Amino acid sequence: MLRLPHELRIANAAAVLHGPHGAVTQRASQLGLSRQALYRDTQAVLHTLDGHDFRQQLQQLRDQVAALRGRVAGLQNLRADAFLLDDDRCAAFASTAQAEGVSLPVCRRLLAVLLDQPAAHEPAENRQPPSVAQLGRMTQEAGRRCAALLAVLDEFSRPRVEQAAADEIFFGKKPCLMVVEQHSLCWVSGRLAESRSGAEWAQEFRQLPHLRQTTQDGGSGLAKGLDLVNQERQQNNQTPVAAQDDHFHVLREGTRVLRKMQGNVGKLMDKADQLDRKMKSKAWHQGDGRGKGAAVQAWRRAERALDAWSAAATAWSEVADALRLFTPQGSLNTAERARALIAAALPRLSDPAWSKVRRLLQRPQLLTFLDAAQQGIAALPLPAEVRAAAVRGEGLRRRPEQLRGEGVSSGALRGVLLAAGLVLSLSGAVGAQAVAGVRGVVRGVWRASSLVECINSVARMQQSRHRKMTQGLLDLKRLYWNCREFRTGHRRRKSPYDLQGLQLPTRDWWELLQWTPEQLRQQLQLPNQVAAEPPPQKVSGLEVAA
Repeated sequence: MLRLPHELRIANAAAVLHGPHGAVTQRASQLGLSRQALYRDTQAVLHTLDGHDFRQQLQQLRDQVAALRGRVAGLQNLRADAFLLDDDRCAAFASTAQAEGVSLPVCRRLLAVLLDQPAAHEPAENRQPPSVAQLGRMTQEAGRRCAALLAVLDEFSRPRVEQAAADEIFFGKKPCLMVVEQHSLCWVSGRLAESRSGAEWAQEFRQLPHLRQTTQDGGSGLAKGLDLVNQERQQNNQTPVAAQDDHFHVLREGTRVLRKMQGNVGKLMDKADQLDRKMKSKAWHQGDGRGKGAAVQAWRRAERALDAWSAAATAWSEVADALRLFTPQGSLNTAERARALIAAALPRLSDPAWSKVRRLLQRPQLLTFLDAAQQGIAALPLPAEVRAAAVRGEGLRRRPEQLRGEGVSSGALRGVLLAAGLVLSLSGAVGAQAVAGVRGVVRGVWRASSLVECINSVARMQQSRHRKMTQGLLDLKRLYWNCREFRTGHRRRKSPYDLQGLQLPTRDWWELLQWTPEQLRQQLQLPNQVAAEPPPQKVSGLEVAA
């Protein structure tokens, strides 16, 4: 079909619409076309000028633009909520999961949930999480970097440790030596060792040059290691490390023996009651009075067991009171008083089941905390009467049970508390400093190593799943724990390193892991200088001599 250029078609329309008579015939003759062709060109030009087709096409284009704008807005919203899950983020996710005790297969399943979100123009095979082996290699690399950084951090952290709790935990047959500072819960050391001998423990204690006291259980290797370090310190004219036996294990063992005695009393009474009912039934139905003697003997055995349990419970309550920091009257407990109470209670704990508890109660290091408390209070730079009032007020605050009675003694103690408060109030700023100083000393008197169990539980989560632990994984857990902020309690919003006073360049443990040991050492040197001599103990604005 012949199609004329637009210019000729417009000229044809002009001849039809505005030409003189005969213009159409003349135009058609010139172009060699029929008159009907000119009329068709005229209709086409008019239709084009009317714009019907263009309006329809324009509306379609406008609809497409609106749809594209909506899609762009949706993609921008998704971008605002999206996050980049590259290899570094996957490594951070896996390492954090391992530090929290989550196994790598579970970590991979959690990653699969994140990667299973619908994504346009992306095939499903590109959204598969890394394999367990890949995640394992990522965490191994993170563990190696943690070991290098911990070597630097320990140079600044360990000299700040003055009191620590020590314990061992087993992974299979291999022990792990754990040391934790109680105030900050800083995981000072966690090392897989060949044994838990004294030489191995001495190696751990040598890394803490300013250590003043250790709180520990009755492990022989741990005690021998401390003895070796103390011998070295005495040869170098240094102060030996004081040993404090753990009260948690002692009190738990005594409570266990009491429950055992209580259970035995219940069994004997049940047996006596059974024999008694059997004897009465036989006498009623058969008229036979035999069996009465056996029932009487059974009741006598039950009564003797009940008396022994009652005496042991009373004696044990006296022992537990002897191990308190304050007496019921609010006075600061002393080692002499505690020894006297324990010595008076031991004869009533003569049952063979108490043999282990008796040995633990007779150890001299059980009462080290009382001497430490007396020394700390005496070292406070305060007037004697103000210090005594603060100690008495703190003691009655911690032992309020005697204040609640209606007797003369309870009324007298309430008067003592009122008088102590009056003395502190009249002392003004010195009284406030005395209260803060006494509470600081009391909070720093540690008598249980059970805090190290908090750290052991971190490792036990891994142990319960795989029963295997590597030094790299331990280092990973240790760095993560020391940088992680506590969520609740008086340590809330602070990490163990923060509580130690260690100033890190960042609080994010994964961001810290990107630093080299040399860079980290340079950042820590200026704000974290540690003196060669142990710094004075600061308690709420007061300096206490070490």
